Amino acid sequence: MGIGFEWPDEEYTSLLAEHGERLARLAFLLTGNRADAEDAVQDAVISVARNWQAMSKQSPAGYLRTAVTRRAIDIVRRRRHLPLDEVLDLGRPDAGYLRLEGDIEFTRMLQELPERQRAVLVLRYHQQLDDREIARVLGCTQATVRSQASRGLAKLREKTDAGDRAMQGGELNGSGRTA
Repeated sequence: MGIGFEWPDEEYTSLLAEHGERLARLAFLLTGNRADAEDAVQDAVISVARNWQAMSKQSPAGYLRTAVTRRAIDIVRRRRHLPLDEVLDLGRPDAGYLRLEGDIEFTRMLQELPERQRAVLVLRYHQQLDDREIARVLGCTQATVRSQASRGLAKLREKTDAGDRAMQGGELNGSGRTA
């Protein structure tokens, strides 16, 4: 890699092999597209690799997850999304991406949430973290995590209820197509 940088030991490589796909899916849910997700994971992996020898090994997967989460949030803040996945042929995604991309409507609704609400919901329901761990990852209080989760869920319910009402209101004809 760069001058003065040596790739970490086998333990780090094994950690990436074990958690890499899950980290990529986490980044995808936070950023909304594969290109940004891959950038977030790559940046986080390199950042953690540079500090691997000096860091505490108590929770290396958690440390890497925190780095990916923070980097994904930074990317979302700095970039306005371009539909890169629709323009570029990025090859065949893994099964995790296919499953996430299969529910395009949910992914779109998730992307419409404010960054912190989206991050809290993804960490809680996709990564299955408790409020204490989410607060640590995001650098906020547990009360903030609970309030952001409540607000985010309320917004998602509002959007899904509006969609249900539209379908019940006859906007779709019998063939499943709009009239």
